[in-house]
Amino acid sequence: MLQAIVLLLAFAFAVTTGTAAADEASINLAGIGSRKCSHWLSSPDHRLEGTVWIYGFWSGLNYVAASSQQDQPKTSGTAMIAAVEAACKGNPSQILAVAAWAAYIDSNQK
Repeated sequence: MLQAIVLLLAFAFAVTTGTAAADEASINLAGIGSRKCSHWLSSPDHRLEGTVWIYGFWSGLNYVAASSQQDQPKTSGTAMIAAVEAACKGNPSQILAVAAWAAYIDSNQK
């Protein structure tokens, strides 16, 4: 639980200070989430791998939110992936995890 909160704070810092800070931050990410958005968008296989990763990441964020009595975004899987894709297309050089975090925060404010 503490690690999840630290991860959330690290992503909050990365989103508020820009992707350069995220690239420099020492965040232990597994899988395609540590790759740039341009990589995720580059092929159908990478898109599938990233989509699965985003579902897990988003679910983990919801788990942490629920366990700390915070709001969770009420969104479908399709809307979730579309939000991350929009964030990635807006800045393809950011890492997928930062785009997913930004999309999660944005969808939770609606």
